[in-house]
Amino acid sequence: MSKNNAQDIPVLTVVLRSLGAFLVVAAVFLLIVVAMYSQDVRHQRSMLEQEAEHVVSLQREMLLFELRSVESDLLYLSSQDNLKRFLSGDASARGRLEREYASFALNKSAYDQIRCLDTGGQEIIRVNYGDGDAQVVPMHELQSKATRYYYRTALSLDRREVFVSPFDLNMEYGEIEQPIKPVIRFLTPVFDDAGRKQGILILNYLGAPLLQKLKQASIGFRGETMLLNPKGEYLQAPDADDEWGWLLHHRHNFPTSFPGAWELGKRTAFGRYRVGRDLFTFRSVSPGRRLAGDGSPAAPDHRASSLVLVAYVSAATAQEPSRVLLSRLLLMYAGAMTVVGVLSYFWARFGILRRYHERQIADSEARLRQLSTMLLEAQEAERRSLSRDLHDQLGQQVTAIRLDLRSLAKTGSDVAANPLLERAIAETDQLLQSLHEVAAKVRPSVLDDLGLPDAVDSFLSEYEQRKGIAVDFTPHFDRQEIPSRVGENAYRILQEALANVALHAGVDRVEVAIETDDEALQITVRDRGVGFDGRQQKPSTRLGILGMRERVELLNGQFHLESEPGRGTRIRVSIPLPGCQQSAG
Repeated sequence: MSKNNAQDIPVLTVVLRSLGAFLVVAAVFLLIVVAMYSQDVRHQRSMLEQEAEHVVSLQREMLLFELRSVESDLLYLSSQDNLKRFLSGDASARGRLEREYASFALNKSAYDQIRCLDTGGQEIIRVNYGDGDAQVVPMHELQSKATRYYYRTALSLDRREVFVSPFDLNMEYGEIEQPIKPVIRFLTPVFDDAGRKQGILILNYLGAPLLQKLKQASIGFRGETMLLNPKGEYLQAPDADDEWGWLLHHRHNFPTSFPGAWELGKRTAFGRYRVGRDLFTFRSVSPGRRLAGDGSPAAPDHRASSLVLVAYVSAATAQEPSRVLLSRLLLMYAGAMTVVGVLSYFWARFGILRRYHERQIADSEARLRQLSTMLLEAQEAERRSLSRDLHDQLGQQVTAIRLDLRSLAKTGSDVAANPLLERAIAETDQLLQSLHEVAAKVRPSVLDDLGLPDAVDSFLSEYEQRKGIAVDFTPHFDRQEIPSRVGENAYRILQEALANVALHAGVDRVEVAIETDDEALQITVRDRGVGFDGRQQKPSTRLGILGMRERVELLNGQFHLESEPGRGTRIRVSIPLPGCQQSAG
């Protein structure tokens, strides 16, 4: 970098410095973004778990409500007197019973068929419902159901026991009815008053409206819901083509699609499992139940008739809201990093410029300090030369003139008695005295000849005589050999401090203490005069203080000034003493 041109700042230095700052800020902001994203992922996961549990619980309650209503209808119809009379052989009860069943089917709109079988499995009454109409099937079209599993199971039931078949598709004449018609068959035996089993009453519950209600219950759920049979076959699936696979002869089922989840979910009636990043919530429903003779419910049937509700949330669905948030955060992050990048560049450039200017100022101060040192040393050298010239040359010349005049006065001639000669001799003596005084003021010879302690004693004695101010002097020189440079500046500082006391303090006494040890020279000048406010110093006082401070700083010392109006002033100076390289004399 050029010392004279701040525009010569290396671009690479600025870029590296700005890049370092940018990376630090970018890392901090990135950590904030990651923390916010992670927090949102956990929050979304918790919300989805609660949603999934809520939707399967709602569907379960809906299933139980619907299926229990069917059981209630079945038990109500099985207890009718017309049915018992008809089964007991009263042929006149057929018409009334058929009309009642047709009316019941129209009002409920939930049963595909209402049938009555004799104990041999032959249909003896059947009412079909479809397209908003109920039709009584003629006797010659009635079928035998003796080979169907549900007939054989229902025939073994006791009074008020209900068998609920698995949820499957309706079959006519051994073939699946088209279009497919999901049904659940509810069966119960019918007994006469003597307790003899006379037949079986069957309600074919239409499953399509039930499945539609389950879909409606899951509206708003961000995942998918499914209804399975105990083997994991789809009764309701996100894709309708996957449903009823074991009947329609295709291989789409839940264990094939989600084997890990099925192994966990099939073991419990309720559970929430995370497989990879996918969430599965299971809830088992057992619509079949047996009723004891006193009407109390017996143990539920968890086998073929049970149903499994599943709420499924894929990893993509679970993370979608968080991805939206992340995209927004990254967009904000990119904008913020653009601003940070620009600010980092200017910060780095201005920082380097500031350090450049600080170095320039430091260099300038060093040069000024060096110049001040040289000026003070030159001033002291000039004073020393001037004092020597005054003392040696002019003093010797004046002394020679004085001796010549006195020799002339001793000749005894008329010239010796001349009063002008006597006056000249007296004035020559006065001139010699004045030369000595001026030489001492410019540079006391005792400072060079004997050192600082004697020079201070001589100066203070003269100060008391000339200024009429008593000096309480406390010397403590543990180290007699003081470097000449330190001694000269200490002497000048003491001169300036006492000159300020004489000019501004308005006192007749001043305290002076000088101490030296192996490390430093200490000077304290204390007066109890008028003092002053540092913000309102007189120019002459301010210049004197600046001079003292400059001398101290040139010697790497410390300068302290304490003053308060009406309470006097104290000056404390501490100058470090280097190893003695040259003596005071």
